[in-house]
Amino acid sequence: MQPIKPFRNIRSTAWLCLLFFSSLMPQTLRAQPDIVLSALSSRTMPNSSEWSYIADLGTGIDAAVQMPQMWALHLDDSTVRLLRRPYNIGLRSNFTYYPNAIAGHRISQTLYLQERLIERDRHCLYYQFDFGLALYTNPYSRSHDPANVFIGSYLNCAIQVGLAYRYRFDNRSVLWLTAVFAHSSNGYLKKPNKGLNYLQLMLGYQLPRKLPPQHLLQRDSHLQVIDSTCFVYHPIRYAPTSFPHYSLLLSYAPAIVRPRPEEMHDHFHYAYTARLGTQYHFNPVRAIGLSADITYNCTHDSLRVINHDHYPLPFYVGLGANYETSYNRLTLHLGMAAYVLRSQQVRAPIYERVGIFYNFRSVDSSLQPFVGVSLKAHYAHIDFIEWHLGLRLF
Repeated sequence: MQPIKPFRNIRSTAWLCLLFFSSLMPQTLRAQPDIVLSALSSRTMPNSSEWSYIADLGTGIDAAVQMPQMWALHLDDSTVRLLRRPYNIGLRSNFTYYPNAIAGHRISQTLYLQERLIERDRHCLYYQFDFGLALYTNPYSRSHDPANVFIGSYLNCAIQVGLAYRYRFDNRSVLWLTAVFAHSSNGYLKKPNKGLNYLQLMLGYQLPRKLPPQHLLQRDSHLQVIDSTCFVYHPIRYAPTSFPHYSLLLSYAPAIVRPRPEEMHDHFHYAYTARLGTQYHFNPVRAIGLSADITYNCTHDSLRVINHDHYPLPFYVGLGANYETSYNRLTLHLGMAAYVLRSQQVRAPIYERVGIFYNFRSVDSSLQPFVGVSLKAHYAHIDFIEWHLGLRLF
């Protein structure tokens, strides 16, 4: 099969990601931006002992502009209770200055989620998740040896997971203490792709907020104003008799990859994944499921010749479990699976999937189409980026 060249660089993929993030912002309520300035300490962690030379301690300064959009469930007699606490969701732009970092400075654009775990008066503990893009100004090591290039491109995917503590002052400024694990990889859109991990501890100060218009502060039976952030919460109502229930999940996900062996020409190839699964929905916002994946990679035949592989089939099959949690029309998808059929070229028997899906219809609809993007990884090493088109049948 002839290689294809859909992109000469990853600019087109970057634009697709940015358009996807922009489409996630609902138009019903726009909040004023949050500006957060932080000092941070960072520990660089290599994905393998082979690249231990990049392990390093460092410090830096981070500036973030957040555009939050908040929803919450209004708990009354017509609402399923005990679903979740209020949360923040929106777009975050960051510039991180690392004086001695191995990858230089970082500019990132992510979709972020903050879900409250514990809240007492001015104190609040958050779970935090970021998913987006990161641009590193120097994606190479301190050595000039080409073998030491550990990120092959300036632009990379970015995933961050952590905990954040917030203290709110009387003037509506906020003190943040955040512990984050950050991962960056280009998803094999460009070689090499050894990946970069950070453990970060951040101390931040959020500038004082202005009060919203007075009409937003008026309480009624459908709106609730939380003065810790001055946002209006939109109630989402569901019939409790419709849950729990099952759904059938169908999806198709093309991807663009580069073959890993150096012997192969550095061209792009396609990979396709079809998924079939079932989901058990506890309530409108949480579900678990089982699924089967069938992946066809166009580089398979060429890799068989190079690696003297006798695996005859041009596709791989995996069985896995997943957990989904929904935030209005957005669904966060976390999955883990094991290969049932695979070539020896894929040495890892287990793979993970992290994705964000946008649902075109509400969760209580009998037919729910969705689109999204996910990262398929082997032991936290991203294999490729998947662009999903799917359907849920309730």
